[in-house]
Amino acid sequence: MSYNPSEYWHERGKKYKENFRYNKNFVLQEELLITYLSDNIFTADESTKSVLELGCGYGRITKLLLTKFPNMIKEYLAVDLSPHQIENAKEYVGSNNNKLTFSVSDIQSFDTNKKYDLVILSEVLLHVLPSEIDSVIKKILLLSNIHIINIDWYEDKLPRDYKIRATYNFIHQYETIYKKYTEPSTIIKRIPIKRKKKFLGTHDTKQSIFHVILEKNPKNI
Repeated sequence: MSYNPSEYWHERGKKYKENFRYNKNFVLQEELLITYLSDNIFTADESTKSVLELGCGYGRITKLLLTKFPNMIKEYLAVDLSPHQIENAKEYVGSNNNKLTFSVSDIQSFDTNKKYDLVILSEVLLHVLPSEIDSVIKKILLLSNIHIINIDWYEDKLPRDYKIRATYNFIHQYETIYKKYTEPSTIIKRIPIKRKKKFLGTHDTKQSIFHVILEKNPKNI
């Protein structure tokens, strides 16, 4: 059976939260994400931010950001294509925060006239088909005022079929794709999510934080 992202995640979303288990990769991912955001986006000299999270799932990153930066986030819209995940997120994060709004939509169909200071996606773009990743990134660029953060699996060399681990996981060359649709002055960073172990070796999650800082309007979109 071919992989249809919308159908797959609508169905998987029904049991995702109850099957989710934290592991050391998630702990390191969240720790380095908060450190990076504190140093580069939610800094003391920055004004409060509007945040759009695409693919919020059951609200893991949503709750993390709202808890860590309560005074620097003025507005937060959390979007997921799974109605079940949105209900999970309302329960996990709480729906009584007047800064927070939830919405059910996939990225391609998401419709708004607004741009957000930060657009963030955690382990979302790796589930986008290779044939659709360019159009999805073009859409994301149009939704951001300045910052885009995506956390995804990454390898320097693409596998022949783009796939990793499962039929619904793909490796994309995010830096290359971002460069295609932004001005040459746009800053694009990749920060590997890994850390040297205390005694021996390195804890490498095989993921990276990708940070796009827009200075001008996207091109060729």
